This record gives sequence, structure tokens and C-alpha cells, in this order.
Amino acid sequence: MLDWDAITPEELRELNKKMSDARIAEMYNVSVGKVKYKRKKMGISLMGRIWEDLRAQNGETMLPFNAFAKRMLLENPDVDMLAKAITQYAFRSGVVENMHGEGKLSDADMKELNVFFANRMAGILVKAFAGEWMQIWMLFDFYKTLAADWDAAVPDVREFELEFERRLGAFERR
Repeated sequence: MLDWDAITPEELRELNKKMSDARIAEMYNVSVGKVKYKRKKMGISLMGRIWEDLRAQNGETMLPFNAFAKRMLLENPDVDMLAKAITQYAFRSGVVENMHGEGKLSDADMKELNVFFANRMAGILVKAFAGEWMQIWMLFDFYKTLAADWDAAVPDVREFELEFERRLGAFERR
């Protein structure tokens, strides 16, 4: 049997990262109130755990946030705005914008490229939201042969992480 009175702050901090107060209480056969009291006495903040979970994007805390975001993206999707946001993120904000700024692409060229890319993204999204996976697979199966000799894609998730941290930090400061 685990000894609740002998638990160290480090042990409780580690448990606090992995499970709820109710689970800890059950594990040590004590009340939830005792867990909350000891956590508070040892300076182990529940909000601290929540922020750590959110930053690490894991744990029980993150589940409802991920479910909410998934619902927001998948239920009644705004294909127009999703396509434009993806275009801005994946195409416009970066090398293409630098080329435009250096005068290598005119404003008319930039507009034509943005419209083309956004329309293509909207097409993929419409097919995905309609569940027409066979058509998407066939299209990608064709195009992958045209891109077979390209360098391997390296997933760039820096901006996802930076924006997440920026918004989390703003939320935390409230």
C-alpha cells in the first residue's frame, strides 16, 4: 500500500502531470480534498499542470481543446476561408512573398498565383469534406509520379508551434 504521508513534492508533481486529483486520491486511498490540500501546501498548482499539458499538447487537459478545434474545423467547414488561410500559410507567407517584394513577381502575377493556389486548395478540401477519398487518392497517385524526383518533403511545423505558444502565452497572462 502506498503511503500518502511519505509522498515527496517531486513524486506528487510527477503524478499531478499524469493524472487527476481523483485518480491520485484513489491510488493512495485518500480523499480528493487531501490531495488538493497537499498539492497546495507543496506549491503544486493545478493551473501549472494545465498550462504544462497545453504546452506539451498532451494529457487529459488537452483532449477537450483538441475535440473543440476538430469540431470547429470539420463541422460546417468554411472551405473558402480554410483554402485562403492555407494559401496564406503554405504559399504566400514565405519565399513567394519575398520574390514579390524583390520585384520578381508583379502584383497581377501574385494575385493570379494566390487565386490559383486557393482554388486548388478549396478543391481538395471540398473533396475531403465530402468524403470522396478515392478521387483524392487517384489525383495524388497521378501527381506523385510528376514529383517523384523532388527532394523529400521536410514537415515545417515551426509556425504552428509559435502561434500556439503566442496564443497560450496571451491566455496565460489574462
